[in-house]
Amino acid sequence: MSGHSKWSKIKRAKGAKDAKKGALFTKLAKNISLAAKEGGADPDMNFTLRLAIDKAKVANMPSDNIDRAVAKGAGGDNGDEISRVSYEAYGPDGVGIIIDCQTDNTNRTVAEVRKLVEDSGGKIASQGSVSWKFAEKGLISVAPAKLVKAEKYGAEDTYEAIDKEEAQLELLEVEGVEDMSEISDEDDDGNTIELLELITDKVDFAKVLKDVEQKKFKIHSAELIKTASETITVDDKSKEKIENIVSNLEDHDDVDSVWTDMDS
Repeated sequence: MSGHSKWSKIKRAKGAKDAKKGALFTKLAKNISLAAKEGGADPDMNFTLRLAIDKAKVANMPSDNIDRAVAKGAGGDNGDEISRVSYEAYGPDGVGIIIDCQTDNTNRTVAEVRKLVEDSGGKIASQGSVSWKFAEKGLISVAPAKLVKAEKYGAEDTYEAIDKEEAQLELLEVEGVEDMSEISDEDDDGNTIELLELITDKVDFAKVLKDVEQKKFKIHSAELIKTASETITVDDKSKEKIENIVSNLEDHDDVDSVWTDMDS
């Protein structure tokens, strides 16, 4: 139960490529506004919005930016209409790729995504030809620490570290946890932090997250991910090409997430 999280690596790499915080915050704000528009402005009643806000907080997005994004979405947004759309593609050696986007112009986005994929050596696939290999799962990263003092909104809560094995045993008792692994990540200062990653089925995700919070564990992050039922092993040359495709796609303003079935 040890190793480095491939999900954390993806997030760290994406953060490095988004050298300008403004570009990353624009994507996060778009995600928040869309979630608020679809399900309302109360994160306690809108789980998608709750996840979008939590993701923004992990990226250190200012609270004022978050509040404006929520208000914009809840107010109906008099500007351009944003919608969610996913595209599918193949990279070298038949590696499947799913590209999740948020866009106000699907014609522009599909043309630009197609060009990015093809210029990097891949090809766009028909709808459903790749996505059937993937399932949506909940991913919750938990620090082996428990809440000892809750602060008001916007302030840092106080947590106390607990024994890692004790934390593992307690978390494994949570109904709906399918798998757990021990991983290493980095904080904003580059310091190594130890985390426990919990995998849940999509339908159990909200309940498991609530149960973990009720046990007062420190939640590092929580999000929906797409995992492949089987992965494809490729050589170093193909791996570099696929990573280049993913990197180019993630730099696009309309692209929210990129998933592949390449073995890490």
